[in-house]
Amino acid sequence: MSRDNPAPRIGARIILVDASERVLLIHEQFDSHDTRREHWLTPGGGVEAGEDDLRLAAVRELYEETGIELVLPKGSPEVLRTRRLWNWQELWFDQVDHFFLARVEDDLHITPQGLTDVEQQTLLGHRWWTLEELRATTETIIPAELADVLTELLRPA
Repeated sequence: MSRDNPAPRIGARIILVDASERVLLIHEQFDSHDTRREHWLTPGGGVEAGEDDLRLAAVRELYEETGIELVLPKGSPEVLRTRRLWNWQELWFDQVDHFFLARVEDDLHITPQGLTDVEQQTLLGHRWWTLEELRATTETIIPAELADVLTELLRPA
């Protein structure tokens, strides 16, 4: 698939917030057209064939990428939907990502359990970020509006 004709893809992602109100982000690098790019993004990825519940796909992806097991209650709302054009080597994707919020305790141990070949090649690490750190960083965060979304999600009811 080319940039002019990208493959459509559906993504399911978790905005994982710990008790200290930090969000977990995955650090990746991609080499594209002689350029190395790095970014930070929430755990998640492509919905697989036969997965018709985006929440279950997001939970599966979270476990594969972090080893963290959780259950999103049925009816958990989607808190964000974004669309992005991205590529891996010569393949281009037009991806719609569906985000779900999950809260966990502090100091969870991160041990990936099922990285794809691409993830094994691109993974640099992970980190828990505060809202202030997200707002101050010059690094690429996907989605770019994550700090604003977190501000709304963490606002007391």
